[in-house]
Amino acid sequence: MSEVRILDLADAPVEGESRQVQFEHPITDVIYTLGVYFAKGRYLVIIDLCKKCDSSLTRGKLNGMYALCAREDHAWNIKTGLFKFDRTQSIPTYRVTIKDEGLYIEI
Repeated sequence: MSEVRILDLADAPVEGESRQVQFEHPITDVIYTLGVYFAKGRYLVIIDLCKKCDSSLTRGKLNGMYALCAREDHAWNIKTGLFKFDRTQSIPTYRVTIKDEGLYIEI
């Protein structure tokens, strides 16, 4: 695992909003599409892809701690990555660190 800067703090979302971030991992060259959220006073990062219908979570709505996908309103917990109606399904989440005026994740 490595620590990767994903976003400048000045470009980070405000309370109750999200932002889609795409980046290429500097070591593995894998391209990631992430959803960055600011909810209840903290930044949360989750893969920006609904496993139920393959649509974006950041283009949908945020309802408390749940991101609702853009296509069918499937609800994913942005803290745990768990699907609201079937907790056996999940998508990856990442721990966020703030330093040097940026948001970093361990990936």
